[in-house]
Amino acid sequence: MRRSVLLRAVTLTLAFVHTFPARKHLALFVAAPSWTEGWKGIGALVAIALYLLPVSLQARGLALLWRRRASMLRVAGVVLAVAHAVPASDHLPRFLATGSPGDAWRGIGAAFAVVWFVAPLRVQARLLAALARWVRPSPPVKSTPVFDSI
Repeated sequence: MRRSVLLRAVTLTLAFVHTFPARKHLALFVAAPSWTEGWKGIGALVAIALYLLPVSLQARGLALLWRRRASMLRVAGVVLAVAHAVPASDHLPRFLATGSPGDAWRGIGAAFAVVWFVAPLRVQARLLAALARWVRPSPPVKSTPVFDSI
């Protein structure tokens, strides 16, 4: 499997995982409109939309924001960390109390997202750059006649 296919599978998986809170919170919002359910459902829909964009477009967009609006990325990181801390604080204690696999993946996934979003942007950029190099490695070095005879 090509590495770019693996990266696309990851982004599609993240989009799929966000459909669960989107469906739950939007249904609750439609049944009884409230700000607390609305922001959770709409936020999950925005995440789905971003993850469904082509990976190259995601990368170009992040690079552009990093060059021109790094402070905006920092603010977004804090907002996203707080947004993901809500389900982490809900599901992790429930998982520890009951051992429910559903609460486990929701709580651990949300906690991982919090850690990612509070990580310094330079750390995130380095990790994404390493991932990009892994997905699209540089072409192999061509051999020269000197080394062919050895």
